[in-house]
Amino acid sequence: MILQESLVSLAANEIRKLIVSGELGPGDKLNEPPLAERLGISRPPLREALRVLESERLLEQTPRRGYRVVAMADSDVEEIYSLRRALEMFALDLLLAHRDTAAFDALDPIMATMRAAAKRGDSAAVVQANVQFHTGIVEAAGHGRLTDAYRTLMLQMQLSMAANVRSEARTKGDLTKGCDRHAALLECLRTGDADRIRREFAEHGERDYLERNAVAGRTEAARA
Repeated sequence: MILQESLVSLAANEIRKLIVSGELGPGDKLNEPPLAERLGISRPPLREALRVLESERLLEQTPRRGYRVVAMADSDVEEIYSLRRALEMFALDLLLAHRDTAAFDALDPIMATMRAAAKRGDSAAVVQANVQFHTGIVEAAGHGRLTDAYRTLMLQMQLSMAANVRSEARTKGDLTKGCDRHAALLECLRTGDADRIRREFAEHGERDYLERNAVAGRTEAARA
């Protein structure tokens, strides 16, 4: 049983990397036999892993056609980003009330991981560190139910984040610009300047949203 659960977790993580890296794109169908062979596992743990990713809304299952990567509509993106803004601002309100800058120390190793991943061109690892960075900020607010809701939302946001990261790598030639923006957010948090912090986070979220829509627009134009 422990081995089975470990295989499911490892398989889900590997498939998640394929999605976040763009090797599996929106709408792509997952062919179970070659995927099981590639991962070196049997079909039962693979199917459990696919169900895990379906629960994260990275995959969707269609009758008699198996699983495919979710392709988000504009309305999905708007809902996800608007809810992210609301949850992050609530977390920031809680954090600013305590003014404990030591709460952000746990973000330093995440930033180091993000920069290392960016230097080696690992977009999937950059996205993972990005998720950990923002989730770490919300966790620091000390509100358990808020953290649970945010983690669930960030699972869905990985598709948008991945598109942004890959687009930045193509247009700017590397992944370090995103690291610089997150380092600036961390520096801002440590100032304790409430107005500046809210403004910086609002602008950061808006930039991500606009870049995601720009990526979607270029994709649609290429398909036309």
